[in-house]
Amino acid sequence: MINPTKADKIISGILESPNESKSIEFKPSVAWPSKIDGIQQNNKIQEIIKSILGMSNTRDGGKVILGVQRDDKEKKYLLKGMNVSDLGTYDQDLIFEHIRNFGEPEPKFQVLNIEYSNMNFIVFAIQSFIFAPIICRNNRNLSQLENAVVYIRTDKPETKKITDPSEMREVIDLAIEKELDLFSVRMQRFFKTMSGVKVLKSAKADQDKFKEELKDIK
Repeated sequence: MINPTKADKIISGILESPNESKSIEFKPSVAWPSKIDGIQQNNKIQEIIKSILGMSNTRDGGKVILGVQRDDKEKKYLLKGMNVSDLGTYDQDLIFEHIRNFGEPEPKFQVLNIEYSNMNFIVFAIQSFIFAPIICRNNRNLSQLENAVVYIRTDKPETKKITDPSEMREVIDLAIEKELDLFSVRMQRFFKTMSGVKVLKSAKADQDKFKEELKDIK
């Protein structure tokens, strides 16, 4: 089981007034399969993986929080927390080993056991892609995931595959923006390194000149 940690201000704020958004999704308590084959018949786990892939293609990533149920009659979310038996099945290394198989490149995320209001919640904290959008890779015939598609999050909110050129353009533009940011960082490091080399060369030249002057004195 993942060691519990107290909810920070961000998670506390989300759980205090639970509402789904482009970057926030709630799921009820569910056990994580001990083997990857167990995902094949578990639609709830497949939906979690799908949301992780979709949030990976969102500018600021997102969070999938388990232990929250939707009351469709009242149209609101209720904090229930994780069942004790379900909570014990969550291991970050095991889950990453499972989920990494469904994304190309691998999605980046953390799995946290968060304590809030005397309850425990599993939080998937998902990072936005670094170099390229995450493409779904499904070679296990899972019903909730399609192979070779790109999932995104929408303002509805929902997780869906890209079907419209404008949606594809948005993801491509984000990838270009990220690449330009990385290029800028690399260039700054390059010029900083070159500046350091020039300083060293200048210092060595001054040192050599000083040695020559000492020779004249002798």
